Amino acid sequence: MMMVIIMIIDSVVRNEALRNNKMIQQYENLISNLPKGSLICRKNEYYYLKYRKNGKVCDDYVGKDKERISAIKEQLEQRKHYEKMLSALKQEQKVINKILGGLL
Repeated sequence: MMMVIIMIIDSVVRNEALRNNKMIQQYENLISNLPKGSLICRKNEYYYLKYRKNGKVCDDYVGKDKERISAIKEQLEQRKHYEKMLSALKQEQKVINKILGGLL
C-alpha cells in the first residue's frame, strides 16, 4: 500500500516538473523578445532606452513619440512581471528536484 502511494506521488511530482520546465521555457522565450533596461528622459522630453550589453551601458534613442514611449514602458513592465514569474518557477523547480531526490 505504501509503495503505491509513493509511486502516485512520484508520478504527480514528475508531471509537475515537466509542466514547470515547459513554463520556464515559455517565459524565457517571452522575455527574450522584450526590450531590457529602462527609459530615461533627457532634455526637451527626448527619451532613450538605457541597458547593458556585454558589460557596457548602451543608450538607444526612442524620441518624443508618446505612443512609442508608452509601448516601450508597457513592454518593460511586462518583462519585469515575466522575470518575477520565471524566478518563482525556478524556485519551485528547486523544491521539486529536492522532492524527487528524496523519493528515489
